[in-house]
Amino acid sequence: MRLRYTAMPAWPPLAWLARLTPGDTVDVFHGSDVAIKQEWFGEAVWDGPYPLGDMDHTDVVFGSGGRLRWGLLGSSVTFVSSASTVDRLQSMTACGATWVSNSLVCLLATVGASVDPAYPAYFRDFKSITAGLARYTRTLATSEGEIRFTYYHNLVWDGQSLREVTKPRPARSFASFPSYRAFLESSLARLMENASAPGRSFVFDPLGTISSGYDSATVAALARPGLREAIAFDRSGSGEQDSGAAIAAALDIRLTVIERDAWRATTLPEVPFLSADAKGEDVYFSSAAAQLKRRLLLTGFHGDRVWSTRGQGDHLTRGDQSGLSLTEYRLWAGFVHCPVPFLGARNIDEISAISRSEAMARWSTGSRYSRPICRRVLEESGVSGEHFGQSKKAASVLFFKSDGRLSESARQDYGAWLERHGLSPARWSSVRRWAVAARSLLPSGPHDHRYRPLFPWAMEHAMERYARVPQPYELVGAVP
Repeated sequence: MRLRYTAMPAWPPLAWLARLTPGDTVDVFHGSDVAIKQEWFGEAVWDGPYPLGDMDHTDVVFGSGGRLRWGLLGSSVTFVSSASTVDRLQSMTACGATWVSNSLVCLLATVGASVDPAYPAYFRDFKSITAGLARYTRTLATSEGEIRFTYYHNLVWDGQSLREVTKPRPARSFASFPSYRAFLESSLARLMENASAPGRSFVFDPLGTISSGYDSATVAALARPGLREAIAFDRSGSGEQDSGAAIAAALDIRLTVIERDAWRATTLPEVPFLSADAKGEDVYFSSAAAQLKRRLLLTGFHGDRVWSTRGQGDHLTRGDQSGLSLTEYRLWAGFVHCPVPFLGARNIDEISAISRSEAMARWSTGSRYSRPICRRVLEESGVSGEHFGQSKKAASVLFFKSDGRLSESARQDYGAWLERHGLSPARWSSVRRWAVAARSLLPSGPHDHRYRPLFPWAMEHAMERYARVPQPYELVGAVP
């Protein structure tokens, strides 16, 4: 088996798509910043030597890619997903081939598929990953057949069929705070070493995120001294100051404060975010586009569960889907997303036991918003307790809430799109009444039914980024 590559210069720089047909060749189409080698490709960062391309041999990996290997029974290609649930792989069989991609938009555009504008439960289906790896909705219906989502697992192509396999799961024991902290710090150091390896065409310089809460600040403290820069957003969704400037100063990290709502002045900024998960709550990150290119973005997503005192089992259940809407945007902006709390997160019960232990009592506030691990990391790093974790804040933009609002460019375009598709407000009122009567399709809460079709609207626009995939006779030769 061999990998055969075709560069797609007009695609988002980190997007890739593999076309699988029976035989010994796997065709890979890729954006300009996807690394291509004779035996592997990808936009991944992992905890091992970069030249070996062993991203398939670890569960400390972010981004995605593919690895060709030979064994006693023949050769195979392993498609590697991020070890988190804020990124995924998607696959389907259509147009006489099996396809795998790190982009849902790319896959839909390539096979010429569309989604149903009148289906009212996209938000619910994408949100299901918060219920954990055993309970999420695994397929998405399209005009060309079902797309399958793969989170936190790999896919193996043996030349005839594609199957899902678990990631390697090394035996780890987090018996104490020092052992857990050492694991996090060593993993981050190896990830940053891989991201800056001399063999790369360019490096992914680490970039932190610092707010006045617990999680992102803890990540920044753990990533020192390799982390020298971070971004912060000037305020939370409720309008409170949230930049974490005092934390950055204590950690000696250069901080760039970004205006949270600057994205509203750009054209259709919501598109890549909504096309990723039908919610788009991380759209405010597009305000930092200039800082994100070719970065390893270190975030605290999932820290609310991993660093709490409760424990959740090993299925990676979450409280919300924050971070998931970055999965398409990061391919466009050109960065790898590393949500640090996912490191070792399948040992969450041991981690939570550390938080509840007597040894951590002095760092527990006793309140619901208590993170003993975070507080100890930060205080031992020289950050005063008055500068973090005083109250729970969030920067998320909630379009589906009744008080959410689109940018002006999106509002006008979306209104015209609804009319073209016969989805007037009156029509959606009737759909909503039917769905509520069925008591199954719409999620609970103050969600505005007018925004139900935002996902198909965004998908139509997002697919415009993807040029036609060449036919086999147009493909370039294998990388020497």
